[in-house]
Amino acid sequence: MKNKNRALSVSDVVYIAVICLLIYIKSYSFYSHVSLASFPPLFAAMTSGIFLALFSLVSLVSPKAARTITMVIYSVMSVFMAVDAVYYSYASKMPSAALLSMAWQIGKISDTVERLVKLRHVMLIFDLPFWLIYRINRAYLRRHFEPLYEKLSQKVSLKAYYIPACVLMCAVIVMPFVYPEFEARYMVNELFCYHTKDFYTTLSNATVDYTVDKTKYASPDYSDSEYYGVAEGRNVFIIQVEALQNFVIGTSYEGQEIMPNLNAMIANDTIYFNNYFYQIGGGNTSDAEFAVNNSLFAPESEAAYVKYENNDFYGLPFLLKNSGYTGAHAFHGYEGSFWNRRKAYVKQGFDDFTALEDFEQTDMFPMGLSDKEMFRQSLEKIKTYEEPFYSFMITVSSHYPYGIPLKDRDITVKESDNGTLFGCYVQAVNYTDRAIGEFIEGLKECGLYENSIIVIYGDHYALSNTDSNNTTRFKDTFGRDYNIFDVFNIPLIIHIPGSGITETKTIAGGHMDVLPTLLCLLGIHNDKAVMFGQNLLEAESGFVCEQTHLAIGSFISDEVFFSKPHNNIKSNYDAYERGTMARLDPDLFTEQSDEAARKIEDCKVLLTENDIMLD
Repeated sequence: MKNKNRALSVSDVVYIAVICLLIYIKSYSFYSHVSLASFPPLFAAMTSGIFLALFSLVSLVSPKAARTITMVIYSVMSVFMAVDAVYYSYASKMPSAALLSMAWQIGKISDTVERLVKLRHVMLIFDLPFWLIYRINRAYLRRHFEPLYEKLSQKVSLKAYYIPACVLMCAVIVMPFVYPEFEARYMVNELFCYHTKDFYTTLSNATVDYTVDKTKYASPDYSDSEYYGVAEGRNVFIIQVEALQNFVIGTSYEGQEIMPNLNAMIANDTIYFNNYFYQIGGGNTSDAEFAVNNSLFAPESEAAYVKYENNDFYGLPFLLKNSGYTGAHAFHGYEGSFWNRRKAYVKQGFDDFTALEDFEQTDMFPMGLSDKEMFRQSLEKIKTYEEPFYSFMITVSSHYPYGIPLKDRDITVKESDNGTLFGCYVQAVNYTDRAIGEFIEGLKECGLYENSIIVIYGDHYALSNTDSNNTTRFKDTFGRDYNIFDVFNIPLIIHIPGSGITETKTIAGGHMDVLPTLLCLLGIHNDKAVMFGQNLLEAESGFVCEQTHLAIGSFISDEVFFSKPHNNIKSNYDAYERGTMARLDPDLFTEQSDEAARKIEDCKVLLTENDIMLD
């Protein structure tokens, strides 16, 4: 009797066959659009097999509940694939559990999400409402199709399930011994395995158990540098520009200068770094500012302001105030709670934070207060500060999907570019350039300009090079290919009015390097806290450790762009010669890749232990 009760019906066979087929189709589509898997058919089969194994195990334990439980698993898995695919289309990586836990903030960026969602993403969940309708109306259908249900209700042996499940599980156990690379190359990149590992890592908060030699990250004394103290005692303005890429600097679109104000700034009293690259974590924009103000790596898959909101820091706001500055002030035309800024800024050393809710909302764009209004209203506050002070300002108008109102568009795009991401982006960054220009004029009018140093950089890329629409329009406009170098390359502009210093630096640098470089110009020595960047004005060579949009171990030097994909399959490693973008042998750069990974891990250990201060 016991065995009879544990038997399943013919309908169960049909049910699981249909579900497994749907899973295979969905998985194949999913793996075809993300770089997690190297061979979509194999990975789709693995995902379907794991689901079959789960169904079989549930059936052995509780046949009556098998359908309900597995439908829940199927629904959750479908939603995960859809969310993963949408996020990947924007960030070129899979979302972590920590980021998924912040899904409540999606409503704040609904315009961005709506633009990202494609038909292929919707197809991953399109059938879920129909399954729900079926479950609700199952009794009705049974009454009207009773003969069919009687045939489908015939019992079959559980061997139909547990034999395939056992074969699959044995294969999974045996394969790592037969093929040592199986686990590292395949299992960790399968959908179930990826998220299981990610959830475990997030919950365990595990780090490598070793002691970091903090002296390696102590700041050298640059007091003998020709740049040391050239901006001493000046007000500090740092402007982080949303999605500002370097290719718009010094270029035109159909005869229209894209960034006239930044170009004019670079031409006089400015140190311009044209081989500068973003270094962010899971918090994107917020992690760029975290890196710039602290010279510390954000976590790869989480937001630094969330994960380390209770840590103690000694970054730029503290360094300046301990050097006689009257205060540190932050401004952003978006909601103060986004990326946990309102709480985190206190620990970062900012005395106050003016966010969207603190401004008069006089000119609203899709992503918050317009940059022009943010700068105008911020300047009214800035004029009341006692000098010298620090003002950190974050723009938002050039945020994806780059929706500048018609009345504020100054660049006319071709019909073929109208409404495209490329065309909208050109118009958006041009608007922000004009907003910055007006802000600079405002500083001049109120007498703050001459006694200030103004730092401008981008937070991350705007246009992916995996989208053929972007690459085609880029080549049509600029006459060259849009490559991975262009994607990661953002500008760093350090403007020092009246200094007479006008230089272009070609050394490779990143967000980590802003703090030590700026401290040299300000004549301030940090002898209390670690910094993972270097002073680009005195460094012999550049070295930029990348993560998040590439796997840890990726790096950019003066000679090489070394890229590791998130699937971590060695055959997919890439190395390019800087400038020519000629392919190089990735095996030649193992040592540098290990160094890049070690630096990020060292920083992770110190932040986890809340131990960034030098002994």
